[in-house]
Amino acid sequence: MFKNLLLVVTLFVTQFVFSQKISLYKQFYGSYDYTMLGNTLNVQANGNANLCDILTSSSATLNIPGTKEIAAAYLYWSGVGNPKEADLNVKLNNIEVQAERTNFLAFSTDEKYAYFSAFADVTNIVKQFGETDYDLSDLDLRKHIAKYCGGNYVGWSITVVYKDENIENNLVAVYDGFENLGGNNPNINIVLDGFRITNAANSKISFLAWEGDATLASGEELRINNLIVSNALNPANNAFNCTNTYSNSTEMWNMDLDQYDLSSFVKVDDTVLDIKVTTAADVVLFNTIVLSVYSVFPDATIKANNFKNYCHTRTVDIDYTVGNYKGNHPLKAQTPIAFYINDELVGRDQTTQEITEGNDAIFSTTLNIPEKFGYRFDLEIRVDDTGNKKGIVYEIDEENNNTKLHVNLTKDCPIQKGVSANFDGSNDGFDLSIYAPDYLKIYNRYGKEVYKHGKGYTYQWVGQDNNGKDLPTGTYYYVFSTPFETITGYIYLIKEVK
Repeated sequence: MFKNLLLVVTLFVTQFVFSQKISLYKQFYGSYDYTMLGNTLNVQANGNANLCDILTSSSATLNIPGTKEIAAAYLYWSGVGNPKEADLNVKLNNIEVQAERTNFLAFSTDEKYAYFSAFADVTNIVKQFGETDYDLSDLDLRKHIAKYCGGNYVGWSITVVYKDENIENNLVAVYDGFENLGGNNPNINIVLDGFRITNAANSKISFLAWEGDATLASGEELRINNLIVSNALNPANNAFNCTNTYSNSTEMWNMDLDQYDLSSFVKVDDTVLDIKVTTAADVVLFNTIVLSVYSVFPDATIKANNFKNYCHTRTVDIDYTVGNYKGNHPLKAQTPIAFYINDELVGRDQTTQEITEGNDAIFSTTLNIPEKFGYRFDLEIRVDDTGNKKGIVYEIDEENNNTKLHVNLTKDCPIQKGVSANFDGSNDGFDLSIYAPDYLKIYNRYGKEVYKHGKGYTYQWVGQDNNGKDLPTGTYYYVFSTPFETITGYIYLIKEVK
């Protein structure tokens, strides 16, 4: 069967290509809760190489307790298919939806066989329809399903975050990616920290996963804080078994939409949630994890103070302040800091001390700026950023983590006033390398141009004219242009008498 073939293949492939580690996508803090809905498009469990019929649509019902305002809704759909086969355009309640993000797991070196997952923000659609039935349609994998027969799957799910004024200080965190469990990757470990649980009650976690089998229970465990997790639909030895907590279905073929009560797995003052999943046989593909816990958090902010440049170099020292003014939990040491120019990472740093509630600390770092950014630029500094615009610390507010500082590497740096051209290593040439000018023109005292140079000038003028002949001692006038400004001035040329 194809399922067995897949298990063999994954043991020998060194890694899945295009896979995306599960990581934090979005968090909501305050009066928030969540629910999930979704359905499979398979008509039976996989494993039968002679039966591989699939649907192109299925439905599920959104149920939210009471009248609540929807804050966000995220649609995920997934199935078998390489980048050329994946269906990245679907319809939700007959409204066209196009994938905003995609991930692939290929299990052949030529990428002939693969799984895909797709994501789209459908908040506006769900706000429009509210609590009702949702139909996901036009998800059509029938053209290529035959080559995956026996190991095929296809399905969809929506994570809905809503406001609940009866809840305070609650974190709802949405993680996503596309990560395989099985074969050469028999365990997944996700450690969540940076918070302090204030009430264990109503804590919960949900998983959207694909390819789990109801009958394949070998070495499969889900542990949270080193305790095995199970419930009525998900036994301890087969957590991912084609079930749906939200609809109470046991025929969610080849996908799982499982929610677990965490009240017995966390306690007040816990600062870590350690999630471990293992398997000895079943292949499980993780797409989405949603966590909800009562907690307190820091609130990291950052302010750029000033900079120190070093004339004629591309080195700059940056001073900045990291604050935790509105947080109700300390901001831990080693919180990452990232520096960007034009959205390109140019440096990293980290805090060296814990910052308690209501306080701040000053830090500094040295950056070497690549030439392509010129000598004047806006430097963006982001706190709780590992260098990819993503953080590792839960915060009350994720939208106040950046600041900008305009840097001029030539600040307080006088332009050279003289050229001696005796090649003693001091003032031999007119050094404009920090400016990287578009052009340089030099005139004598009568206003006649005697030298010019286009792009690429650094310090080539040592007192010669356009023909390479030595110019006499005297005062000369220059003009050069950069992408930022045109600069004029004078320079004195000294020629030693031989």
